[in-house]
Amino acid sequence: MSQTATSEATAPAVDPARLAAARLLIDQIFPPATREQMMNGMMAAMTANIRQPLMANPEFAAAVNKDPRVKTLFDAFVARQFARSTQVLNANLPGMADAMAHAYARRFDTAQLHDLSAFFSTPTGKIYTATSMTILSDHDIAAWQRNVMTQSMKTVQSDIADLVKQITALQPPVKTP
Repeated sequence: MSQTATSEATAPAVDPARLAAARLLIDQIFPPATREQMMNGMMAAMTANIRQPLMANPEFAAAVNKDPRVKTLFDAFVARQFARSTQVLNANLPGMADAMAHAYARRFDTAQLHDLSAFFSTPTGKIYTATSMTILSDHDIAAWQRNVMTQSMKTVQSDIADLVKQITALQPPVKTP
């Protein structure tokens, strides 16, 4: 059984009153009318932070310098991946909101959910709600993400090549008649 299936099978029941309060809170934090826009902004920031270290990779930069069509292909690839990922995310936003409501209902009692709602009704809470998804595009976070991606990318190509060799070694030899 997968971890997800196990988690779903053992998830404790949620009190209906807590779930109702949590759903209202999620709609307050992530208003349905702007939910898609919030997620698209978050995805754009994450994509830019992933893209930049790839473009700075010396081997990739050499390939782009050798043939500018490489960058054109890469840009088209990134645009397709962003569009597909965003489409999948947006199509699944109702499920995300429901999952978040259940998670909040399991972690907070009704009074705490009302306290959170009261906070998010304050001027500071409203500002937080409006800007929380843009935090990922903050300069410091973006720089941190680029650094992590750059470190991760240093070995990923050789790791993939090694994995392919290991998988190939597992395959039985093809017998010819």
